[in-house]
Amino acid sequence: MAIAPSSGRKADAYVAKSGDFPFPLVADTDHSIFDDYDVASKLMSLGQRPAMFVLDADGVVTYNQVGTQQTDLPTVDEIVSQIEAIA
Repeated sequence: MAIAPSSGRKADAYVAKSGDFPFPLVADTDHSIFDDYDVASKLMSLGQRPAMFVLDADGVVTYNQVGTQQTDLPTVDEIVSQIEAIA
């Protein structure tokens, strides 16, 4: 599942441009997940920091990376290897 900090035209446009995803995309419109995982703005970011979390079947975070800039994310290969490690 992927979680966006909001919904609306920008999110809809991104999904339309990117095509179908093999997992659900949900909007965190009340920012409860955003707050729970502490990805709030830190000094030089623009309101939120990009973050990637992998949780196991019990909901335990087995991997996390919180960036400082919007492009600061792990590679797809790194994410896939983290998911495969808990599968």
